[in-house]
Parts: sequence; structure tokens; C-alpha cells
Amino acid sequence: MPAPQVSVVIPSRNEGANLAYTVHWILANTRQPEFEIIVVDDGSTDESVRQVEQCYGGSGRLRIVAGERQGPGRARNLGARAARGAQVVFLDGHCYTPPGWLADLVAPLADPGIGLVGCAFADLRRPGHGVGVGCTWGTSALDMVWLQQQSTDVYAVPLLPGGCQAMRTGDFLSFGIYDPGMRHIGSEGEEQSLRCWLMGYQVVVQPSVVVHHLFRDKPPYEVRPGELIYNRLRLALMHFSTSRAVRVMDAFKFVPSFSDQILALIGSDTMEQRSLWHERRKCSDDWFCERFAVPV
Repeated sequence: MPAPQVSVVIPSRNEGANLAYTVHWILANTRQPEFEIIVVDDGSTDESVRQVEQCYGGSGRLRIVAGERQGPGRARNLGARAARGAQVVFLDGHCYTPPGWLADLVAPLADPGIGLVGCAFADLRRPGHGVGVGCTWGTSALDMVWLQQQSTDVYAVPLLPGGCQAMRTGDFLSFGIYDPGMRHIGSEGEEQSLRCWLMGYQVVVQPSVVVHHLFRDKPPYEVRPGELIYNRLRLALMHFSTSRAVRVMDAFKFVPSFSDQILALIGSDTMEQRSLWHERRKCSDDWFCERFAVPV
């Protein structure tokens, strides 16, 4: 089989039958470009990864990367480091991908000024019901707000969620990795999008690609509210000006776990990462917020 052009990385923790359906539809609905599927087992305790390997291991396209539970961001990083394709696509393990999705999703990456490409999302449980195309922040608490489709052509958006996005593999390893300092889950896709803009690359959506995503009432793993706050505060401290970071902190200062999260951030590498990214970036957070009218 020819070497893959694209590596599709799927982080998976206790996805049950959803993982098999996701892999099935990728294999059934992808003809070009040449691709591989890398499933990263994020410490699953169910049989989902083993069952997918049994069903689709003979396809010649599937590889399994085993790992301990780290959260989807770190699991994606692990998969990307194993990728053989020049482009990498990160996909959640509970999605339906339509015919032709992969070629259309990665096509904008032919433009060297584009660093990150996302899709349009629809609700898997409500066919025909669109959810959004890209996202933004609605408040200083960095609450994510879905955006509605603005064009049928590729266009820029402030942020992408983490469910389906494409990058050149070299760019991902250079500046696009999911922040390993974030805790388990929450804001990792938004932080990656912001970092991409600040590094001088565009973040765009390909609205012709509509991925149907299972929006679950409860994920198959524990989500601690304190960790969600930690991740948002870390994002702000790494990338925002002092005054803007203070506004984000003010949004959480009355939350009971706020002081614990601040103490944890003080003991982390957050400020070291702030210095690193501020030295490398080409654009400011003021420019970003002004361009997209982000109320932070």
C-alpha cells in the first residue's frame, strides 16, 4: 500500500460501539487522498479498541497506539508523533464522516498561509440539524459560542473546537501541538486555534465538509469542573496581555476552587510557556480580539 498522505488520528477512551462506527465510515467514505487511521487508546477500560482492531486491522490502514489515560489533547499528540502522513487530521471517536470529506478538508492546506482547517458540525442524533461552523468566546470567562455558517467558500474563523481539524504535520510538531500542560479535557482546541493565529497562520473552516458528531449529555470519563477552570486560566496567562488575563481571572474569582487553581498554575510551567510563546508569536492578542470582536 502506498505511503499515506494524511494520517487520521482518533483519541479514544471508552467509546464503545461509537469507535467502530467512526472507523467504518472513514474507510467507507474516503477514496482520496491516500490515508491511514491511528487510534490512540487513551487508557480505555472497555473493549472498544480491541474490537476495532479485530474488525478493521486487516484493512492495512489501521494502526493502534496504546497509551495511559492522559486526556484527548495528549492522546492526539501521541498519535501525531506516530503519523506517517504529511498532513494530520484529528477526529473524535464518535463521528460520521461523509463521502469525500477528507480530500475537501485538507485541500485548503495547499495555501501555506493557512495553518488549521476545520469543518461544519451537525448533530448525529438530529439529522439535518446544524450545530455550528467554528466558534468564538462569548465572555471573559472564555465560554465557547458556536458560529453559524457565513459562506459556502473556505473562510476564517476565530477558533475551532477539538472534534475535527487538519494541519500539516510539520506545522503541528513545530507549533501546533495540544498544550501538554492542560488538564485532561477542556479548551485544548481553542488554545491551539489562538496559538495558530498568534503565530501568523490563518484558522479556517471548510463548510462543504459536514461531520456529524455525537454530542453527548455525559462523556464516558470524569470531567472535573476545577480542571476546566484551570485550563481557561492557563490559556489566558500564556497568551493574553496582563490586563486581558486579569479580566479572565476576575470572571472566576468567586468560584470556590479559584484559589486552588491559581496556586496550581503558580507551581506549573505556565509563565515559562508564556515567555516562550510571546517571543515566537507574530501577532498580538489585541489584534486577534479586535479582528474577531472577541469580548475578552
